[in-house]
Amino acid sequence: VTESLGHSVQKFSPSGALLAKWGSRGIRGSGYGQFDEPRGVAVDTLGNVYVVDTGNRRVQKFNSNGVFLAKWSGQGSLDGQFNRPLGIAVDVAGNMYVTDSESIRVQKFSPSGVFLVKWGTKGSLDGQFSLPLGIAVDGAGNVYVTDTSNNRVQKFSSNGDFLAKWGTFGNKAGQFSSPIGIAVDGAGNVYVADARNNRVQKFSLVQ
Repeated sequence: VTESLGHSVQKFSPSGALLAKWGSRGIRGSGYGQFDEPRGVAVDTLGNVYVVDTGNRRVQKFNSNGVFLAKWSGQGSLDGQFNRPLGIAVDVAGNMYVTDSESIRVQKFSPSGVFLVKWGTKGSLDGQFSLPLGIAVDGAGNVYVTDTSNNRVQKFSSNGDFLAKWGTFGNKAGQFSSPIGIAVDGAGNVYVADARNNRVQKFSLVQ
């Protein structure tokens, strides 16, 4: 769990017992293992933990106990750089996907942090975004992004090809008001945190 204002990460057991924590609680920092407004977090198949260190415009990688392993960063809009990164997901091959909210795009990196591909521009057409935030990857490598200000979810291939979308503004079933978080289970069901409607919605496998 990222504690953004506490500038730390906490690890819990399935029953909620605290197991480990790292970062400087309540104190911003830019050193290895320190944070400035940590936001997104993801875990790979080996148990390594990836944290979007939003204020420092970087991603940091740790082992499951919080030992620093690597980072990649750089403020800007060039390939591999970030302007307010927020969400992160890791696929089964270890590739990383980061939502870069102010640059209005998703970037994909190799397991070692090498930039691979990007997609997204500002707008409401297919493949465009208005405040991309949450991101998740299913077992087939498809990528799901909460397009928050467009009140929808978009689905892409692992290389950014547009596949599907759903959602409009509202509070009825299947509608959204500022969708933020997103996750996919092993069966391909999609779970979306519908922030301003104060609810979570579950969707079946989206073809």
